[in-house]
Amino acid sequence: MGGRLALLLGILLLLSSWAMAGTDDYRISPGDTLEVAVWGYEDLSRTVIVRPDGNISLPVVGEVRAQGASPDALAQSITTSLSRWVKNPRVSVIVKSFAQHQVFVLGAVARPGVYPLQPGLTVAEAIALAGGFAPNADRDHLTVLRKQGAQDVKFSVRFTDNLSREDSAVRFVLQPGDNLIVPEATFIITGAVARPGVYPIGTLRSIEEALATAGGTLTFGDPSRAEVQVGDKVEVVDLLDASVRQRPLQAGMTIRVPERENTLFIIGEVVRAGAYGWQKGRCETLMDVLTAAGGPTREARLDRVVVNRGNRFLQVNATTPQGARFPLEPIDVVIVPSRPRPNYEWTAILGTLLATYSVFRR
Repeated sequence: MGGRLALLLGILLLLSSWAMAGTDDYRISPGDTLEVAVWGYEDLSRTVIVRPDGNISLPVVGEVRAQGASPDALAQSITTSLSRWVKNPRVSVIVKSFAQHQVFVLGAVARPGVYPLQPGLTVAEAIALAGGFAPNADRDHLTVLRKQGAQDVKFSVRFTDNLSREDSAVRFVLQPGDNLIVPEATFIITGAVARPGVYPIGTLRSIEEALATAGGTLTFGDPSRAEVQVGDKVEVVDLLDASVRQRPLQAGMTIRVPERENTLFIIGEVVRAGAYGWQKGRCETLMDVLTAAGGPTREARLDRVVVNRGNRFLQVNATTPQGARFPLEPIDVVIVPSRPRPNYEWTAILGTLLATYSVFRR
């Protein structure tokens, strides 16, 4: 008999501990029905409904703030207030029925919408109610928006297996009216690419595919000194390396392609107008950059080449040995004009070339 009694007491203690764990997580809200029991004082015990203002009324104690408190915390508050009138009061608070609470699950889930809130509902469980993540969901940057008084408070949550983290989706408990937002997974690509911007990852898998989506690097870009940032970690990488380009694309990743430190521009009557890296001994003279640009076209007037250097325009005759060896400096702009045409003035031609240059530099 004694063994059965001990077993029964053990089961009751275990059930009690489970119930206590649940009440620690739940926060009382308006509309909840509470049973407040003061042991030995039935006239002080009451079953009350939390009013819209978040308070309840009790004998002797009067007005008590209930909204936002756990049942155990509310019981302790009532005990403190009663202790001025009752010797060693023992108070318990039980939530007899819950108000019809809801949470909103929005964004990249299978079924965005409004879902009933059960006590202790976690972010992970709410996502499961919404049908799970959509394929393009960013699981590391979940957001919970919560109304606290007159303020909107934002919480960041991560879908991680690390249960020790306070922001783990399996630990974060939702409250009535919470908005759970699951963002779409995106990446950022900036710098010397054709179309910098923020892009959805979608079906993209690698950095190489991300570069292709952004239109590839521009001629004055330096992919050998690119930066890849994930979170707070920034890594300088060589995008010319095939193994680097095949790295997996991650949500929130930022890829930056810098401009070359020493860049020459050549526009006008050349085969390949564009930007070229200035290099000592390889691309530092007028002839060097003309050669890099594929040479002049048939309409080129090499005896009237203009070099824009800062605020100066230098005219060079590239048909002479001295002109061909004219030393260029980084950021120089070489303008190769066309041969004279009927009814065209040199100033008009130069104006057109400069207009082209201004568009190119944007």
